[in-house]
Amino acid sequence: MNVLTRLHRLFTKEREIRMIWEVEKGDRTSFLVGTSHFFPYRFTDSLRRHIGSAHTVLLEGPLDERAMRAVVESGTGKGSHPSLYDALDAPTIEKIGAALAEPTAPASASRLYWDILGGGPQDSLRSEIGGLKPWMAFYHIWTHYRTRDGWVYTMDLDAANIAREMGKEVRFLERIEEQIEALNRIPLERIVGFLKNVDWYRYRRDFVRHYLAGDLERLMATASVFPTFCEPIIDRRDPVLHDRMGPFLEKGNAIAFVGITHCRGIISRLRAQRYAVKAATGH
Repeated sequence: MNVLTRLHRLFTKEREIRMIWEVEKGDRTSFLVGTSHFFPYRFTDSLRRHIGSAHTVLLEGPLDERAMRAVVESGTGKGSHPSLYDALDAPTIEKIGAALAEPTAPASASRLYWDILGGGPQDSLRSEIGGLKPWMAFYHIWTHYRTRDGWVYTMDLDAANIAREMGKEVRFLERIEEQIEALNRIPLERIVGFLKNVDWYRYRRDFVRHYLAGDLERLMATASVFPTFCEPIIDRRDPVLHDRMGPFLEKGNAIAFVGITHCRGIISRLRAQRYAVKAATGH
Protein backbone atom coordinates (compact mmCIF):
# COMPACT_ATOMS: atom_id res chain seq x y z
CA MET A 1 0.00 0.00 0.00
CA ASN A 2 1.55 3.33 -1.04
CA VAL A 3 1.73 6.47 1.12
CA LEU A 4 -1.15 8.25 -0.63
CA THR A 5 -3.44 5.27 -0.15
CA ARG A 6 -2.51 5.07 3.53
CA LEU A 7 -3.23 8.77 4.00
CA HIS A 8 -6.53 8.47 2.14
CA ARG A 9 -7.68 5.70 4.45
CA LEU A 10 -6.40 7.49 7.52
CA PHE A 11 -8.43 10.63 6.85
CA THR A 12 -11.54 9.02 5.36
CA LYS A 13 -13.84 6.15 6.22
CA GLU A 14 -12.84 4.29 3.06
CA ARG A 15 -11.65 0.70 3.36
CA GLU A 16 -10.86 -2.24 1.08
CA ILE A 17 -13.31 -5.14 0.80
CA ARG A 18 -11.79 -8.29 2.26
CA MET A 19 -14.93 -10.38 2.52
CA ILE A 20 -14.81 -11.25 -1.17
CA TRP A 21 -14.25 -14.57 -2.91
CA GLU A 22 -13.42 -15.57 -6.47
CA VAL A 23 -15.81 -18.25 -7.74
CA GLU A 24 -14.45 -20.21 -10.69
CA LYS A 25 -15.41 -23.21 -12.78
CA GLY A 26 -13.63 -23.87 -16.04
CA ASP A 27 -13.04 -20.54 -17.76
CA ARG A 28 -15.95 -18.79 -16.01
CA THR A 29 -15.14 -16.52 -13.09
CA SER A 30 -17.43 -14.52 -10.83
CA PHE A 31 -17.19 -12.98 -7.37
CA LEU A 32 -19.10 -13.36 -4.12
CA VAL A 33 -19.13 -10.44 -1.66
CA GLY A 34 -20.31 -10.72 1.92
CA THR A 35 -21.87 -7.43 2.98
CA SER A 36 -22.46 -5.80 6.32
CA HIS A 37 -25.78 -4.09 5.76
CA PHE A 38 -24.75 -1.18 8.00
CA PHE A 39 -21.13 -0.43 8.89
CA PRO A 40 -18.90 2.38 10.25
CA TYR A 41 -16.72 2.29 7.11
CA ARG A 42 -17.50 2.42 3.42
CA PHE A 43 -16.03 0.56 0.45
CA THR A 44 -16.92 2.70 -2.57
CA ASP A 45 -13.48 2.64 -4.23
CA SER A 46 -13.29 -1.14 -3.95
CA LEU A 47 -16.92 -1.51 -5.06
CA ARG A 48 -16.31 0.57 -8.17
CA ARG A 49 -13.32 -1.53 -9.12
CA HIS A 50 -15.06 -4.88 -8.69
CA ILE A 51 -18.43 -3.85 -10.13
CA GLY A 52 -16.74 -2.16 -13.05
CA SER A 53 -15.27 -5.44 -14.25
CA ALA A 54 -18.54 -7.41 -13.96
CA HIS A 55 -21.41 -7.78 -16.42
CA THR A 56 -24.16 -8.71 -13.94
CA VAL A 57 -24.61 -7.49 -10.37
CA LEU A 58 -26.68 -9.69 -8.05
CA LEU A 59 -28.18 -8.12 -4.94
CA GLU A 60 -29.83 -9.93 -2.06
CA GLY A 61 -33.06 -7.97 -2.42
CA PRO A 62 -34.58 -4.68 -3.63
CA LEU A 63 -33.69 -1.46 -1.81
CA ASP A 64 -35.98 1.04 -3.52
CA GLU A 65 -38.65 3.15 -1.87
CA ARG A 66 -41.42 0.66 -2.61
CA ALA A 67 -39.47 -2.13 -0.92
CA MET A 68 -38.64 0.00 2.11
CA ARG A 69 -42.27 1.05 2.43
CA ALA A 70 -43.29 -2.61 2.42
CA VAL A 71 -40.82 -3.31 5.23
CA VAL A 72 -42.12 -0.39 7.27
CA GLU A 73 -45.77 -1.30 6.71
CA SER A 74 -45.14 -4.87 7.77
CA GLY A 75 -43.06 -3.95 10.82
CA THR A 76 -45.58 -1.40 12.04
CA GLY A 77 -48.66 -3.31 10.92
CA LYS A 78 -51.62 -3.78 13.16
CA GLY A 79 -52.71 -7.19 14.31
CA SER A 80 -51.83 -9.72 16.94
CA HIS A 81 -48.10 -10.07 17.56
CA PRO A 82 -45.86 -10.38 20.62
CA SER A 83 -44.57 -7.23 22.30
CA LEU A 84 -40.80 -6.94 22.60
CA TYR A 85 -41.19 -4.31 25.30
CA ASP A 86 -43.34 -6.57 27.45
CA ALA A 87 -40.75 -9.35 27.11
CA LEU A 88 -37.94 -7.18 28.53
CA ASP A 89 -37.10 -6.99 32.22
CA ALA A 90 -36.40 -3.71 34.01
CA PRO A 91 -32.57 -3.92 33.92
CA THR A 92 -32.63 -4.54 30.16
CA ILE A 93 -34.96 -1.59 29.60
CA GLU A 94 -32.56 0.57 31.62
CA LYS A 95 -29.63 -0.77 29.58
CA ILE A 96 -31.39 0.16 26.34
CA GLY A 97 -32.37 3.60 27.61
CA ALA A 98 -28.78 4.36 28.59
CA ALA A 99 -27.46 3.25 25.20
CA LEU A 100 -29.77 5.25 22.97
CA ALA A 101 -28.81 8.70 21.74
CA GLU A 102 -30.06 11.04 19.04
CA PRO A 103 -28.57 9.90 15.70
CA THR A 104 -28.06 11.85 12.52
CA ALA A 105 -29.73 10.28 9.52
CA PRO A 106 -27.11 9.18 6.96
CA ALA A 107 -27.46 10.71 3.51
CA SER A 108 -27.27 7.27 1.92
CA ALA A 109 -30.25 5.85 3.81
CA SER A 110 -33.84 5.79 2.64
CA ARG A 111 -35.62 8.68 4.37
CA LEU A 112 -38.74 6.64 5.03
CA TYR A 113 -36.73 3.69 6.34
CA TRP A 114 -34.69 5.98 8.58
CA ASP A 115 -37.72 7.80 9.98
CA ILE A 116 -39.08 4.51 11.27
CA LEU A 117 -35.83 2.94 12.43
CA GLY A 118 -34.24 6.12 13.71
CA GLY A 119 -37.15 7.72 15.50
CA GLY A 120 -36.36 10.04 18.37
CA PRO A 121 -35.25 9.69 21.99
CA GLN A 122 -37.82 12.10 23.41
CA ASP A 123 -40.48 9.46 24.01
CA SER A 124 -40.32 6.51 26.35
CA LEU A 125 -39.13 3.19 25.02
CA ARG A 126 -42.61 1.78 25.39
CA SER A 127 -44.13 4.47 23.18
CA GLU A 128 -41.36 4.03 20.61
CA ILE A 129 -41.53 0.27 20.17
CA GLY A 130 -44.81 -0.74 21.79
CA GLY A 131 -46.76 -1.10 18.55
CA LEU A 132 -43.96 -2.60 16.46
CA LYS A 133 -43.39 -6.22 15.61
CA PRO A 134 -40.47 -7.61 17.62
CA TRP A 135 -37.99 -7.56 14.72
CA MET A 136 -38.87 -3.96 13.82
CA ALA A 137 -38.68 -2.95 17.47
CA PHE A 138 -35.23 -4.52 17.71
CA TYR A 139 -33.97 -2.75 14.60
CA HIS A 140 -35.34 0.53 15.95
CA ILE A 141 -33.20 0.06 19.06
CA TRP A 142 -30.14 -1.33 17.32
CA THR A 143 -30.14 1.32 14.57
CA HIS A 144 -30.22 4.07 17.20
CA TYR A 145 -27.34 2.51 19.06
CA ARG A 146 -24.95 1.75 16.24
CA THR A 147 -25.63 5.00 14.39
CA ARG A 148 -24.56 6.93 17.46
CA ASP A 149 -21.13 5.39 16.87
CA GLY A 150 -20.99 6.05 13.14
CA TRP A 151 -22.58 2.95 11.60
CA VAL A 152 -24.14 5.06 8.85
CA TYR A 153 -22.83 3.43 5.66
CA THR A 154 -24.94 0.99 3.68
CA MET A 155 -22.79 -1.26 1.52
CA ASP A 156 -25.69 -2.90 -0.30
CA LEU A 157 -27.16 0.47 -1.28
CA ASP A 158 -23.76 1.75 -2.38
CA ALA A 159 -23.33 -1.34 -4.56
CA ALA A 160 -26.79 -0.87 -6.09
CA ASN A 161 -26.18 2.80 -6.85
CA ILE A 162 -22.74 2.19 -8.34
CA ALA A 163 -24.06 -0.65 -10.51
CA ARG A 164 -26.81 1.54 -11.90
CA GLU A 165 -24.43 4.46 -12.49
CA MET A 166 -22.23 2.11 -14.52
CA GLY A 167 -25.17 0.73 -16.49
CA LYS A 168 -24.74 -2.82 -15.21
CA GLU A 169 -27.42 -5.47 -15.34
CA VAL A 170 -28.85 -5.65 -11.80
CA ARG A 171 -30.79 -8.69 -10.57
CA PHE A 172 -32.34 -9.43 -7.18
CA LEU A 173 -32.06 -12.85 -5.58
CA GLU A 174 -35.14 -12.45 -3.39
CA ARG A 175 -38.41 -10.55 -3.40
CA ILE A 176 -39.05 -8.13 -0.55
CA GLU A 177 -42.06 -10.21 0.47
CA GLU A 178 -39.80 -13.23 1.01
CA GLN A 179 -37.43 -11.19 3.14
CA ILE A 180 -40.26 -9.82 5.27
CA GLU A 181 -41.61 -13.32 5.80
CA ALA A 182 -38.19 -14.38 7.11
CA LEU A 183 -38.04 -11.38 9.46
CA ASN A 184 -41.44 -12.29 10.86
CA ARG A 185 -40.04 -15.70 11.85
CA ILE A 186 -37.14 -14.42 13.98
CA PRO A 187 -37.70 -15.92 17.46
CA LEU A 188 -38.56 -13.35 20.11
CA GLU A 189 -36.32 -15.11 22.61
CA ARG A 190 -33.25 -14.51 20.43
CA ILE A 191 -33.97 -10.79 20.33
CA VAL A 192 -34.51 -10.63 24.09
CA GLY A 193 -31.39 -12.70 24.75
CA PHE A 194 -29.22 -10.40 22.66
CA LEU A 195 -30.52 -7.19 24.22
CA LYS A 196 -30.25 -8.60 27.74
CA ASN A 197 -27.09 -10.71 27.79
CA VAL A 198 -24.70 -9.52 25.09
CA ASP A 199 -22.06 -6.84 25.61
CA TRP A 200 -23.08 -4.54 22.74
CA TYR A 201 -19.77 -2.67 22.64
CA ARG A 202 -17.72 -5.85 22.48
CA TYR A 203 -20.02 -7.28 19.80
CA ARG A 204 -19.62 -4.22 17.56
CA ARG A 205 -15.87 -4.06 18.14
CA ASP A 206 -15.31 -7.73 17.30
CA PHE A 207 -17.64 -7.67 14.30
CA VAL A 208 -15.82 -4.70 12.75
CA ARG A 209 -12.40 -6.18 13.46
CA HIS A 210 -13.18 -9.55 11.90
CA TYR A 211 -15.03 -8.07 8.93
CA LEU A 212 -12.20 -5.71 8.01
CA ALA A 213 -9.70 -8.56 8.40
CA GLY A 214 -11.71 -10.84 6.12
CA ASP A 215 -11.86 -13.49 8.86
CA LEU A 216 -15.15 -15.25 8.07
CA GLU A 217 -14.94 -17.95 10.75
CA ARG A 218 -14.27 -15.53 13.60
CA LEU A 219 -16.97 -13.22 12.33
CA MET A 220 -19.47 -16.08 12.23
CA ALA A 221 -18.59 -16.97 15.82
CA THR A 222 -19.19 -13.37 16.86
CA ALA A 223 -22.42 -13.07 14.86
CA SER A 224 -23.84 -16.30 16.29
CA VAL A 225 -25.45 -14.35 19.16
CA PHE A 226 -27.21 -11.85 16.89
CA PRO A 227 -31.00 -12.26 16.58
CA THR A 228 -30.92 -12.89 12.82
CA PHE A 229 -28.43 -15.75 13.21
CA CYS A 230 -31.28 -18.24 13.26
CA GLU A 231 -32.90 -20.94 11.16
CA PRO A 232 -35.45 -18.75 9.30
CA ILE A 233 -32.80 -16.23 8.25
CA ILE A 234 -29.73 -18.40 7.65
CA ASP A 235 -30.59 -22.07 7.22
CA ARG A 236 -33.69 -21.54 5.09
CA ARG A 237 -32.32 -18.73 2.94
CA ASP A 238 -28.76 -19.93 2.24
CA PRO A 239 -29.93 -22.61 -0.22
CA VAL A 240 -32.37 -20.18 -1.87
CA LEU A 241 -29.70 -17.54 -2.40
CA HIS A 242 -27.26 -20.17 -3.66
CA ASP A 243 -29.73 -21.70 -6.11
CA ARG A 244 -30.84 -18.36 -7.52
CA MET A 245 -27.35 -17.05 -8.14
CA GLY A 246 -26.38 -20.37 -9.75
CA PRO A 247 -27.43 -19.59 -13.36
CA PHE A 248 -25.47 -16.34 -13.30
CA LEU A 249 -22.36 -18.00 -11.88
CA GLU A 250 -22.65 -20.63 -14.60
CA LYS A 251 -22.37 -17.86 -17.20
CA GLY A 252 -19.56 -16.12 -15.34
CA ASN A 253 -18.63 -12.43 -15.07
CA ALA A 254 -21.13 -11.81 -12.26
CA ILE A 255 -20.68 -10.34 -8.81
CA ALA A 256 -23.10 -11.32 -6.05
CA PHE A 257 -23.68 -9.30 -2.88
CA VAL A 258 -25.29 -11.13 0.05
CA GLY A 259 -25.21 -10.65 3.81
CA ILE A 260 -21.93 -11.88 5.21
CA THR A 261 -23.51 -14.55 7.42
CA HIS A 262 -24.86 -16.29 4.31
CA CYS A 263 -21.42 -16.70 2.74
CA ARG A 264 -20.23 -19.75 4.66
CA GLY A 265 -23.27 -21.80 3.63
CA ILE A 266 -23.17 -20.56 0.04
CA ILE A 267 -19.44 -21.25 -0.32
CA SER A 268 -19.91 -24.77 1.03
CA ARG A 269 -22.64 -25.44 -1.54
CA LEU A 270 -20.56 -23.98 -4.37
CA ARG A 271 -17.60 -26.18 -3.52
CA ALA A 272 -19.90 -29.20 -3.47
CA GLN A 273 -20.74 -28.26 -7.07
CA ARG A 274 -17.03 -28.29 -7.92
CA TYR A 275 -16.57 -24.54 -8.03
CA ALA A 276 -13.14 -23.36 -6.97
CA VAL A 277 -13.71 -20.69 -4.31
CA LYS A 278 -10.84 -18.66 -2.89
CA ALA A 279 -10.28 -15.31 -1.22
CA ALA A 280 -10.01 -12.53 -3.78
CA THR A 281 -8.71 -9.61 -1.75
CA GLY A 282 -5.79 -9.05 -4.08
CA HIS A 283 -7.98 -8.19 -7.09
